Amino acid sequence: MSTYALTVLEEHGARPGLVEFIEAMHSGMSMLADECGVPDMELTVVLTGDITASIRARSETERNFSADRPGGVVKGKTIGVVRDFSETVIVLDTGAGASEEDLDEAELLHLVAHEYGHALIGRLRAEAGTRPPKTNRAKTPEEVAAIWAYEAADEFRCDLISNNLLRRFVTTSEDGGGSRPFTLADLVGDGYRDAFAGLLDQVHPGWPDLVFAYQTHQIGLDEMYEGLLLGTGRVLTLVAHADAAEEAGGNAPLMVGFVDHLAVRKILGPVWGPIREVLDSTPMLPSVGEFADVDKAIQGCGKHMVAMWQSLGVSACLTQDDELQVFVR
Repeated sequence: MSTYALTVLEEHGARPGLVEFIEAMHSGMSMLADECGVPDMELTVVLTGDITASIRARSETERNFSADRPGGVVKGKTIGVVRDFSETVIVLDTGAGASEEDLDEAELLHLVAHEYGHALIGRLRAEAGTRPPKTNRAKTPEEVAAIWAYEAADEFRCDLISNNLLRRFVTTSEDGGGSRPFTLADLVGDGYRDAFAGLLDQVHPGWPDLVFAYQTHQIGLDEMYEGLLLGTGRVLTLVAHADAAEEAGGNAPLMVGFVDHLAVRKILGPVWGPIREVLDSTPMLPSVGEFADVDKAIQGCGKHMVAMWQSLGVSACLTQDDELQVFVR
């Protein structure tokens, strides 16, 4: 049996009285981790009233962290202190000023379970050997796409891990009387879906217009290239959350309701669809023995992202000097 050591810290005016809840959640998530063969890990959960300060203090790559995201505000983040996630920090926004309505039991359960999911997946990915190696050079489109693919898949899986716990431990009243299991869809409502709908025009015609702006000398190459690739990552993260909420609510996949929009038909559908197919045909949390094959399949879906960028006229490769050269046709 593996060991999952826990330390809980409170800082920046975190709301008191949550340590026992975290310890109880840790006990349950440790059982899930052991079932899936997650190796030993040391986990520190930081309860904070200032998530920005707490994250910036603990992550070299998040010195400019901002909690604002499309579809809402970040209230939790998982940080691998070492690359194999054997030492991991989960930062949770639990400001002392949050009322029961602002941070109720269901929201807190979702927040903790979702971030624990990231910790377990990060540890499994390291054990499986499928985490891409760290490089000092700029990443190729293929390398970026593989990362965006597994990061989006991780968000979807972690939301569904949370949804399973919500359904088990929280109930809600029905209009006609009685009660039913509470789901992630109840918690987030139409927030993610509405945010996705609001971003579609930024994808199409937005992304083709971004490339055209470079072609007509309105913006520089770096601004166009980074805007396109980083924009893809941000939108896919939102897609993953929104699609998980649809799944939790027993609805059709997210893209079905927007198939007439060119952003879905020409850009996002061909990219997210193959990822969703892998997610639908594999376990919510693959065990250590099957994780490598599943993760390779997810990362392999990145080829559809690269093809999408190429369809917009953008590609790149490494020169003999190991420098990235971007091409725009």
